[in-house]
Amino acid sequence: MWLIALAAFTAVLAYLYHVNRVIMTTPEEALRLSPHRWTVEEIKSAYEKAASEPTDVSKSVPPKQNRRYIVVGGTGLVGNSIISHLLMRGESPSAIRILDLRAPKQDILSKGVAYILTDITSEQAVQDAFTHPWPEDVANLPLTVFHNAAVIRPGDRLKAFLPLCRGVNVNGAVNVLNAAKKAGASCFIATSSGSVCLRRFPLWFAPWTAPKHMVQVVHDEVKLPEQHDDFFGNYAVVKAEAEHIIRSADDTSTNFRTGCIRPVNGIYGIGDTTASVTGNYMKSQGSPSWTYNVIHSFVNAENVSIAHLLYEQRLLEHPTTKRPDIGGQAFAVTDPNPPVQFDDIYRLLCTVVQTPMAFPHVPIIPFVLLSYLIEAYSFLQYVYLPRLPRITGDLATLQPGLFAIANAHVIGDDSRARQTPEEGGLGFVAPITTLEGMCKEIRAWNDSV
Repeated sequence: MWLIALAAFTAVLAYLYHVNRVIMTTPEEALRLSPHRWTVEEIKSAYEKAASEPTDVSKSVPPKQNRRYIVVGGTGLVGNSIISHLLMRGESPSAIRILDLRAPKQDILSKGVAYILTDITSEQAVQDAFTHPWPEDVANLPLTVFHNAAVIRPGDRLKAFLPLCRGVNVNGAVNVLNAAKKAGASCFIATSSGSVCLRRFPLWFAPWTAPKHMVQVVHDEVKLPEQHDDFFGNYAVVKAEAEHIIRSADDTSTNFRTGCIRPVNGIYGIGDTTASVTGNYMKSQGSPSWTYNVIHSFVNAENVSIAHLLYEQRLLEHPTTKRPDIGGQAFAVTDPNPPVQFDDIYRLLCTVVQTPMAFPHVPIIPFVLLSYLIEAYSFLQYVYLPRLPRITGDLATLQPGLFAIANAHVIGDDSRARQTPEEGGLGFVAPITTLEGMCKEIRAWNDSV
């Protein structure tokens, strides 16, 4: 009997070792799409260039439209970049209004941009924020709404947890959409997510097979998953639902034009460090990593902002051109370079960040097994025993759904957004590469510490 038990135990260990090895080995398919690794010399050169010869982003920002702007979620990474670009191109500060639960930085407010504390899950709060009187000199300008607010819970995958992010990401989006219509807005652009296209890859698979969906190329022609369990997690489920509602609201007969931008995959940039991939790493001084082999496309918040402004420009121009009507669509956007490996980012951070950084490599399987225990406890606490203490912080994120996005190799293809307006694209040319953008963010961090 003990021999059978020993054999079974050995077989389980061998299987766990095999799963760990497969997931932590970069597939050749992904390596072909990202063959170059950042060197220390390349990193140091880019870091110096980010200060001495930064890219002039203003050349990529569409011209002034002379409109009013409501930016929902305007203190986040993308929203903050949109505000900066609106001011950069000469829009009147008094014609810009931020709706958010957090106040923007004082330098934005000091320029004359308005801020209204708003909980978008409250229909009345949103209506009040939209109907708040505008300064007399801009009150009659046409209105554009940029909707960037979202709750990101990458670890949740169970249907029982949907209310934790659906309230903001779906109900909040509907409240903003309805308020925009009532306020007479003619353009509504929302930040969706490239993750709506991702399919969950299995953490457990037969020893003689490779897991499906380990490498995924995200582009506009990818068919979205149809079943809840096919999405990587709840965040993608609710973002897909909100995107469908917003895109379906596009209506030429009432001149209410809508569309969505899908950033692929992790967003980073100067501003809200809690929402930035690199910013979080710098705040925590690194972390143990089981994703060092993973290849991802990343996108700078300024590149995402430019895509929003280009989409607005295309929708406003459409009535006076013979170009294809692209209202009610979604466009994937990413940085203008091949995807990078997480180890590239770790090398970058350890090379030029002035605060301590460390990314010890750890096996994934112990964390996968732990994630099931955390998910089970979280389910029990949330559904049946709310008096139990909640798991909070990074540990709460460690649930099985996290690995379906963190350990999939996700490559963004924004070729459709880069097509010319005559071809039905945005004419999107992202000015900031991943290496330059992350160097700019690190330099800002170094200057602040």
